[in-house]
Amino acid sequence: MTDRPSGDGLRPRSRLWATAWVVILSGMFTASAQPQPTTIGVEVDLRDLPRRLVHSTIQIPCKPGRELAIWHPKWIPGTHEPCGSIENTGGLRIQSPDGATIPWRRDELDLYRIVFKAPADVSSVRVTLDTICNQAAIEASGHLTFGNKLVGVVNWSTCVLYPEGPTAAETTVELSARLPEKWKYATALKTEAVKDGLIRFAPVSLVDLIDSPLIAGEHLRTIKLETGPYPPASFHLATDAPASLDLNPNVIAQYSRLVREAGALFGSYHHDDFQFLVTCSDDLGYLGLEHLASSLNGVGARDLLDDHLRVGWVANLIPHEYVHSWCGKYRRPAGMCTPNFHSPMATRLLWVYEGLTQYLGDVLMVRCGLVKPEDYKRTLTGSIGDLVLQSGRRWRSLEDTAVASSILRARSPNWNELRRSQDYYSEGALLWMEIDALIRQKTDGKKSLDDFCKAFLGGPTKPEKVAPYELPEIAARLNEIAPNDWKTFLEDRVTRPLDALPVDFVARLGYRLQFGAGPSAPDHGRRRVGLSARHSLGLTFGDDGRVIDVAPGMIADRSGLSKGTKVVGINGRTFSAEALHDALTASVSDKKVDFLIVEGDRLRPLTIAYADGLRHPELVRDSSQPDLLAAILKPRDTTVEAKKEEAPKAAANASPTPPQPTLPKGYICYRADRPITVDGKLDDPAWDAAPWTDAFVDIEGDRKPLPRFETRAKMLWDDEFFYVAARLKEPHVWGTLTQHDAVIFQDNDFEVFIDPDGDNHEYYEIEINALNTEWDLFLKKPYRDGGPAENAWEIPGLKKGVAVAGTLNKPSDVDEAWTVELAFPWKVLAEFAHRPSPPNDGDQWRVNFSRVEWLHDVVDGQYRKVPKTPEDNWVWSPQGVVDMHRPERWGFVQFSTAKPGTASFRPDPAVPVRDRLMQIYHAQSAFQRNNKAWAETLDPLDLGPLPAGMPRHTTAIRKTPEGYEAAITFEPQGQPPQTWTVRQDSRISRNP
Repeated sequence: MTDRPSGDGLRPRSRLWATAWVVILSGMFTASAQPQPTTIGVEVDLRDLPRRLVHSTIQIPCKPGRELAIWHPKWIPGTHEPCGSIENTGGLRIQSPDGATIPWRRDELDLYRIVFKAPADVSSVRVTLDTICNQAAIEASGHLTFGNKLVGVVNWSTCVLYPEGPTAAETTVELSARLPEKWKYATALKTEAVKDGLIRFAPVSLVDLIDSPLIAGEHLRTIKLETGPYPPASFHLATDAPASLDLNPNVIAQYSRLVREAGALFGSYHHDDFQFLVTCSDDLGYLGLEHLASSLNGVGARDLLDDHLRVGWVANLIPHEYVHSWCGKYRRPAGMCTPNFHSPMATRLLWVYEGLTQYLGDVLMVRCGLVKPEDYKRTLTGSIGDLVLQSGRRWRSLEDTAVASSILRARSPNWNELRRSQDYYSEGALLWMEIDALIRQKTDGKKSLDDFCKAFLGGPTKPEKVAPYELPEIAARLNEIAPNDWKTFLEDRVTRPLDALPVDFVARLGYRLQFGAGPSAPDHGRRRVGLSARHSLGLTFGDDGRVIDVAPGMIADRSGLSKGTKVVGINGRTFSAEALHDALTASVSDKKVDFLIVEGDRLRPLTIAYADGLRHPELVRDSSQPDLLAAILKPRDTTVEAKKEEAPKAAANASPTPPQPTLPKGYICYRADRPITVDGKLDDPAWDAAPWTDAFVDIEGDRKPLPRFETRAKMLWDDEFFYVAARLKEPHVWGTLTQHDAVIFQDNDFEVFIDPDGDNHEYYEIEINALNTEWDLFLKKPYRDGGPAENAWEIPGLKKGVAVAGTLNKPSDVDEAWTVELAFPWKVLAEFAHRPSPPNDGDQWRVNFSRVEWLHDVVDGQYRKVPKTPEDNWVWSPQGVVDMHRPERWGFVQFSTAKPGTASFRPDPAVPVRDRLMQIYHAQSAFQRNNKAWAETLDPLDLGPLPAGMPRHTTAIRKTPEGYEAAITFEPQGQPPQTWTVRQDSRISRNP
C-alpha cells in the first residue's frame, strides 16, 4: 500500500527537508538579527566537591551602561523538563573588573533569569557562583554535580550562567577547572594544558560544553575498546571501590562488540571518538544521561563485576545511552531543537527519541553478548506484563505521556496505573518492535528496522551536529523501506487513547502471549517489586504481607483493597510467599481466596471470589511461524575483531591443549665494583660489566608485532642501591609532564615494577619520562584484587637521571635515543620486602620493565599525540595481556656477588606450580562470579591443561573465613618437598 493523500498528508521529501532547515535557520544554528557571537570564560574550582561544594567564576562580556540578562541553564537536554539546578545555588555575586559589586535582580516570572545593569565604564563582568552539590542518592540525577571523598560527577550546566542574546551555538566557552588532589578525570572535552593544577580545555560552544560531562576520582581506569573499523571508544571507570576497576576481560570484549554492533546497525557515526563515562559506586547511585560524544552512566560498585547484577536495567543502561548519540542527540525532534537552554522544549515525539532508543538499546545489549536471548525474552515478558495493566491508556494516549513527560517522571505512590508514567520508553519500545516485525513480514525478510536506522539515524553528519525531524519524515522513511500506510498506523497507536495494549506484535514475532502458572518474569529494574499476584488478584505484597500496589480494575480493586492494607493470614495460614502461592494454586478448586487483614487494632476476614489459579505472563514459541525475535537479536558484527574473538572459542573446541603462558624472563644482576654516578648518561665504567636484557617485546608477547623501536635495560647493585639503566631508541624525544606524581604514562615513558618476595602483593612502581619527571607508587595488591595505588608513597633518597641523545621537544630534527638511570635505596625497598634488603647472593626478586609509546603528529611546530589512537606497551618479560599489574608474569632478577659473566641463572623449579596456582585462582574467581561461592574441590573448576613442565604433585583446597586457600605440594629434583599456596586475593606464598 501507498500513503493515502489527504489535506494534512505527507509532504514530498524536498518540502520535508526544507521545513527541517527552516527550523535550523530560525532557531538553533544561526544568529539572524540576534546579537553577535560571544565568548565567556569559566573557571570551575572542584576542590571542595568532596565536601559537596563547587565554586565557579564566569567572565561575561557586556555593553557599558546597558542592562544585561544572564541565565542559569534551565532545560537540560536529556531530562525533558525544566530542571536546571537553581535551588542548589549557594552564592551568586556580580562584580566589575575592579571588584566593585554590581546589584542584580531575579526575574519574577522566570526564576532562572538574572538581570543587572553594567556600569558605564565596564565591558565585562565577573560572576561568582557557588553551587551546593546534591546529596548522593540511589536515584541520583545525571544532570547534576555531586560526589564524595573519592569520586565525583561534574555537569557544567550547574557551574555556568550565560548571556541572553546569542544562541548557545554562538556562545563560545573557554573552560578551565581544578580537581581535588590526586584525582584523575575523563571527559569528551579536549585538554589543552595542565599547569599548577589548573586544567585548561579547548574552547567549545556552550552546546558542546553542556553536552560534555566529566567524571573524576582517585581511582579511575581507562580501557581502550577494540572498535575495529569504527571510531575509537574508551571505557572510563571511576569508583570509590577500587575492586570495581577489575572488569572481566569478557565484559570488556562485550562493550567493544557494542561499539561494533552499533556500527553495523547505523552504518555511520556522528562523533570522532566516544567516551563511556561510568561511575561504580554504591554511594553515588544509579544515573544515566546521553550525550553526542560521551555517555554518563552510574551503577553500583559491583554491578559490572558480578554476572547476576549485570542484568536488566544495568545491562541496558550503557547500550541505551550509547544509542542516544544517534537517536536523540544527532537526530532530534524539531520541537526539542531550541536555540538556548531556557527556551521550552516540545516533547511530543519522545516515543521516538526514547522509545526507539529503548528498543535499539535492548537489541544491541543482546547482539553484543551482555544479555543472552533467553534472558531478554524473560525481561520482555515482564515489560509486556506491566504494560497490559496500565489502565490509564484508556484516557491518556502514548503521545500525551511524552507531552506531559515533565510531570510524569516521578511514579505516583498511589494508583499509578490510572495516571500512567513515562510509558513512551517501554511502550514506545514495543511499538518499534512491532514496526520491525511488520517490515520483516512485508518484505519477506529482505528488510528490517536496521535498514530504517541506517537511513534515518545514519548518513553523513551535518555541520550543526543535529538533524531535526517531524512525524511526516518518519512515516516517509518507513515507507521507503516497506510501503505501508505508516502515517495512519502511527497515529492510531500513538495519538489516541486505547482500550488495551496492542499485543498483535507478539504473534508477528512468532510467539504467543499466555498467562500460566510458571514463574513470574524477573524484575531487574532499580526498584524491588515484592511478591507479585498482579495478573491474578491484581495485588503486589511486601514480604510482611502489606499491600504495596493494587492494579486498577482487577478483582482486588473491585473488592475494596487498597495500598497499605496489612494481610496477616491467607487460607488459614500465616501470610508468606509460600502461603500465597499455595492459596492461588488452590483457588482453581476452592473458587476463592480467604484473607485475614488488619484494620487498626482489629482483624477482619475477607473472601475474594477467584478461581483462575496462578497467572503470570509467558511468551511461548509458535513453531508454525518464523522466529522473527531470534532474527532481530542475531549479532551483525562481522569485523575482523569479531572473528578474532570467536577464534579462541573455536580453537578451544578443536584442541584440548591451548597455548601455554610464556616463561618469565631471567637476568643475573651483578654487584657494581665501584660507586655509580646517576646522571642518565650510562657512561660510568661500572655499567660496562652489566649485560643488557633482551630487547623489549609487545606486552602481549609474540601475538603482536615487534616494537618499532628497540628498548633494553641493565641492572647492578651494591650495599646501598639497586641500580636500573635503560636505553630507549627514539627518533623524536618529547615530553610534556613536569609535575611530580602526574600520570606519567600520558607521555612516552619508562616504567619499573618490583615485587621483592614474589607474592603478587606489596609491590613498587615508578614511571619516568624524558623530562626526568617521575611518578612513584606502591600497591598493596593488584587492581584486580581491589588493591588501590598509594600515590602518596614516596622513595626518599631515590637517585634519577635522564639524558637525550638528540634534542628534547624539537620536531625539526631526528634524535637517536634517550637513556634513564635510577638508583633505588635498599632501605626504602626493605619496607615491604619481607626478605633481606640488600639481598643475599643468589636471591631472586620479581621485576619487570615497561615502555609506553604514543604515536604523534607535529602541529604548529609542537609534538601532539595522535588523537583516538591507543598507546603501545613494550616490556622486558611479556605479560600475555595488556595489564602490567599481573606480578606473576614478571621476570626473575637473580642477585650475584660473583665476578660479572661467571654466574649461571638458576630457574625456579616452582614456576609451573605457581602457574597452576594462578590457573586455580582465575578459575575460582569465575566460579565465584557465577555461583556466589568458592569451589571446595577442583572438580567444578574449568582449569585447562597442566602448565608445561608441571612436576608430580598433590593439590588441596580448603575454605577460609576470607574465601579459600589452594595448596600444591611437589618435590623438586634433589631438594626437599615444597608447598605453595594461593588465596582468593591472588597472594602466592611458599609455606615452610
